[in-house]
Amino acid sequence: MRTRHPAPVQEPILLGDPELAAVCAKALMHEEVIERFTHGLHTYPAGLHPLAARDLLEALDGEVLFDPFCGGGTVLIEGRLAGRRTYGRDVSPVALLVARARTATPSPEAVTAFRSAGRRMAAEARSATESPSRTKLDAVHTWYSSHTLTELESLRKAMVRSPNDVQPLLAMCFSSILVKVSWRRSDTSPQRVKHKRPPGTTAVLFHKKVRELGRALDALREAVPEGTPPSDIDRGDARRVQLPEPVDLVLTSPPYPSTYDYVPLQQLRAVWFGFEATAPEEIGSRRQFRQGVRWARKRWVTDTEAWTQNVADQLRPGGHLVVVIGDGLTPSGAIDTSAPTEDAAKKAGLISVARASVEREDHARRATRWEHCFLFRKP
Repeated sequence: MRTRHPAPVQEPILLGDPELAAVCAKALMHEEVIERFTHGLHTYPAGLHPLAARDLLEALDGEVLFDPFCGGGTVLIEGRLAGRRTYGRDVSPVALLVARARTATPSPEAVTAFRSAGRRMAAEARSATESPSRTKLDAVHTWYSSHTLTELESLRKAMVRSPNDVQPLLAMCFSSILVKVSWRRSDTSPQRVKHKRPPGTTAVLFHKKVRELGRALDALREAVPEGTPPSDIDRGDARRVQLPEPVDLVLTSPPYPSTYDYVPLQQLRAVWFGFEATAPEEIGSRRQFRQGVRWARKRWVTDTEAWTQNVADQLRPGGHLVVVIGDGLTPSGAIDTSAPTEDAAKKAGLISVARASVEREDHARRATRWEHCFLFRKP
């Protein structure tokens, strides 16, 4: 269930345990825009709705929670609010940057230091004159005005020099404005839309994000139960990653097939942060389906079986796997995700407990898309 989607076109279809299927349906039905604690402070494509994560966690017991496709950290935030030990893994360095900042509960003193650093950085950026290095400039100059480039470079250099305890928070704020101040239409659209913003706008937006994150971090710290450990967030491929302990619940929303190309979407951020140029091995990217739908679908099914088996092996007996996923859309038709997801869980030795499915409008593709919430249990 992705955020800011239109309402379902019909009532959800429920299968399995009636009570748990109703919980799955409730999770899928959320469509409202939510600014809950640190949710919403950084755009991340295809994020699970925060209230969907909350609803599913409230219905399922367990101390240890794992999201193998953690993205911007939505599931991990809700897991910490529920007092659970949380593990998050993702192949994207941008996802890890965002998730680490959004799940953090720094001390009041650290938040104060973060606010002071952000205020100082914004003031310095307003009078900046130094352009980025030639390498960065060649990669991004067509996406920004000249004064925006100098402000961003000032912010970047100050961020790198900042103390280790506040640097991740400043990095998230910097990352959050990189597309907003560019000539790119949005985080999910590569279309170029030129606009004129006066000098100083970039610094103002950065400082505003610092203030917003500071308030949200204070609220999150107060809401997370005392003694809840920080989220364990690291780079890892869901098909192979191994955790240091068994888990009670895996709650995740893997990439919808043929829906996004996450690496190109994050190209601007990769340049500014100096992330590796080699693209991680994405599951179900649109690029793969452009190379051939039949081949790409077969590969997506193989990948789905691999990651499902891997996380099932790390579940405790009696533990649950919850998968929220939608069908893919291609020019040649829809890519069904329901049967392959159920087949993968069965091959992994999991039992289907409940399921809900809803049909939604996809305005960008002028079609409808089925979305599903599956609940499986390990015997």
